[in-house]
Amino acid sequence: MAYVTCPWCLTPQLVGDDVAGYQCFTCYGEIQFFVCPDCGFIQTVNKKWARFICSNCDSVVELPRRWGYAPGAQAYRVQGAGLSWPKL
Repeated sequence: MAYVTCPWCLTPQLVGDDVAGYQCFTCYGEIQFFVCPDCGFIQTVNKKWARFICSNCDSVVELPRRWGYAPGAQAYRVQGAGLSWPKL
């Protein structure tokens, strides 16, 4: 089991190691794992966001309209939670 944090409500959650996304138990957000193209940091992001701020390198990252499942972006490899853009 992986212990990941929802980027929207910042609630830690237990999910299966090999899942590519999940629904938050607290805010019901659709969360997926995304690899930052600049630094390679794997983080949780909300699927409804158009862009986010990488929590490692602080770069603004555009999210694709249609999401695929990157083989490296699995729950057990997540390192942090992305930040909403613009910062609130």
